[in-house]
Amino acid sequence: MLNVIDYRNKLVDTLIEEEKSNKRIPELEDECKSILVELEKLTTSLTGLRKETAKKMSAIISSHVHEMDMPSTHFHIKLWPASQITEIGNDECEFFIQTNLGEESRPLAKIASGGEISRIMLAIKLALQKSDKVDTLIFDEIDSGISGATAQRVGEKISKLGNTHQIICISHLSQIAGKGQTHFKVEKNEDFGRTHTSIRKLNKTDRVNEIASLISGHEITETSLRQATYLLEGSNG
Repeated sequence: MLNVIDYRNKLVDTLIEEEKSNKRIPELEDECKSILVELEKLTTSLTGLRKETAKKMSAIISSHVHEMDMPSTHFHIKLWPASQITEIGNDECEFFIQTNLGEESRPLAKIASGGEISRIMLAIKLALQKSDKVDTLIFDEIDSGISGATAQRVGEKISKLGNTHQIICISHLSQIAGKGQTHFKVEKNEDFGRTHTSIRKLNKTDRVNEIASLISGHEITETSLRQATYLLEGSNG
């Protein structure tokens, strides 16, 4: 008998809760509408701030890119509404570039060469230098497709970024290699039918010789040694 009474009381409680829930549905719907209005207001405000920041960043990045011998390249960040609001807002974005005067902007990932992407990434990191939380940056073959004055400017940009970040840069150009504070040489050797890779830190003399070999090739000349010494003194002296 006690079990039957308990079951009856449970059913009564359930019915009471359902009745309360039915009364709460309109209230909850109104609350949801109010929250959605506030959410849309906040996301609209966030989108506006992002558009302003994207415009400023695009100009700064384009300026850095121009200084690395890409004078006709214009970088911009394109924003558009996302399919739904998420915890990061209601926007999606993509990087676009115009590489030549008179051409339309296209997605960076689809049209830029390896060397262009490296320089644009360097420009992005420079634009974010004060707020970037990444401590170490690795640039692999950033010298691809560049030489001479362009390499000199890229080296100067990397050196500037090195004031706030640890930079690991793999390069075959003297203008870039000479900007580093520490120089390692990576070598491959064949021994007993196997290929071995080694890395060693260069002292000052070895570094002059290595920079000289980047300038003149396998045959190191007095001229290339003087150029290497001058380059290293100019970069670090």
